[in-house]
Amino acid sequence: MTDIIFSFDTEDFTSKRAADGILYEANLFKEEGVKGCFCVVGLLAKHLKEWGRTDVIEALSHHEIGTHTYGHTLHPMINEYTDIEDFEEAQAELIRQETQGIEYIKDTLGVDRVWAACPPGNQKSYVAMYGYHKMGIPVYADTFCDTELGTGAYYCNIFHVNYTFGIEWFLRDNGEEGIKKVLDQLAKRERAVIYTHPNMIIKEDFWDAVNYHKENLVPFGEWIEPKDLPNEVTETVLKNMRTLVRMIKNDPRFRITTYSSLASELQKEGERIVKREYVKELYASLKKSFFPVQDPLSLSLSDMMLACRDFLMGKNEHLCGDVYGFLSKPYEITKELTLTKEDIISACDQIRDGKFLPEKIKAGNEFIGPADWLFGAMEVILGADTVKVAPKPQLPSLDCMPEVRDSDFKGTWQHSDSFEDKYLSDRLRYQSYTMRFRRESRRINK
Repeated sequence: MTDIIFSFDTEDFTSKRAADGILYEANLFKEEGVKGCFCVVGLLAKHLKEWGRTDVIEALSHHEIGTHTYGHTLHPMINEYTDIEDFEEAQAELIRQETQGIEYIKDTLGVDRVWAACPPGNQKSYVAMYGYHKMGIPVYADTFCDTELGTGAYYCNIFHVNYTFGIEWFLRDNGEEGIKKVLDQLAKRERAVIYTHPNMIIKEDFWDAVNYHKENLVPFGEWIEPKDLPNEVTETVLKNMRTLVRMIKNDPRFRITTYSSLASELQKEGERIVKREYVKELYASLKKSFFPVQDPLSLSLSDMMLACRDFLMGKNEHLCGDVYGFLSKPYEITKELTLTKEDIISACDQIRDGKFLPEKIKAGNEFIGPADWLFGAMEVILGADTVKVAPKPQLPSLDCMPEVRDSDFKGTWQHSDSFEDKYLSDRLRYQSYTMRFRRESRRINK
């Protein structure tokens, strides 16, 4: 059975008229008895209250709420202001802005929490991923860190699910027959997120395309409104949207769910405890494929590094918690080295809980990479007095996450011309040590 989540990028804070799209879609789903997640821009929530759109606010009360960031495409956007060397400075600003946005959402919509964080466009900042987790948000949506079949993945401490199928343009031209073909494709997945932008059933163009393309084109509050769509287009989309919802409701291949339900499932997984006796199995798995493991439990490479540190320091169990990757490219040795048990153990104090992993590890008198140390540590735990390390890649293959592997934000979407992507894309790849998959999800392409 395929889980279906309906997700709404609820974003246009420039147009009181565009808010009618939120009203129409929220009421349609309420009438069909289906709860969606409206991921709301903080500034939109603030303006809904100022515009007196109590009708929209009441309609949203029947659905769960996520955040679509504080200001969406208001420059500097998340990628722009977090693309700096100092992670702590970047995260402090992220949390400051996003906390303000969520306060607007809670104040206007009367909710206690938001269930998902959905980045606008391709604003996939590793800083935001860590920051939203720190703020207590359980799901990161519209990501590119998901599996081919939508099983999801933990990355930067937050659970990621990708958007699967956008419907507003599709439903302008497709009724029941077109929808059937799409549902046949979605039924092959474990999870599908069907998404839409409510403003796009009202307006001919995106609000930010005319107000925030690459820069703040107009003074705040003096916005340009795209033309309205003809009423018959809006009516066609809503009619076909209702058909889509009813077809999914009546199809036994699908189960309609929500981000909050997903969060409840994740919470039930409970503690992950790595035991010393697991090391033999983990070592064999990593020798076969240097990749996160699912047996005997779901573990990231960072989990395994921290567990091996604890075992070398005399512990028999490691309780998994938050993990971090690297802030620069991991070091790679250029020649084979032989290290002693004492060399490997001497490096333990360089691997710390709640910190980014060291890119270059001093083991005795030699410098090695993190993967070198992890394999050496496992061999020592399994009884070796000396270990040999040879030159090899220190990061796992990201072929199963091609958009992370090939990430390059510069010159894309609404980014300003001055945006360099000096750190973000590379650091996304450097966080691959934090990736792991749920044990229940077996269909992972490595």
